[in-house]
Amino acid sequence: MAYNLIITERADGMIDRLTAYLVNHLKNPDAASHFLDELDSIYSRLEDNPYQFTESKDEYLFLRGYRDALFEKMKYHVIFRVDEQSVYILGVFHTLEDYASKLY
Repeated sequence: MAYNLIITERADGMIDRLTAYLVNHLKNPDAASHFLDELDSIYSRLEDNPYQFTESKDEYLFLRGYRDALFEKMKYHVIFRVDEQSVYILGVFHTLEDYASKLY
């Protein structure tokens, strides 16, 4: 069963800013490339089965059906929710960020 990925404008902007930060501020295009590769891997897994990822540990987000997909080799995660056959990507955050406050 394939799920349709819908990347919100907000999430798309976050991805652009994170990539630009890695390339321009940290001067590390390899890290940016690795970030995008891991993100593509998460997207593929979400299209296949979004329920393989854990429910949000934040109570507010949990009650609204949000889930959390952690990158395997970098300290980022994708916050998303599933609605029938669609997966809505709401944001990509560093694990040290207080992402919940940015989604309320």
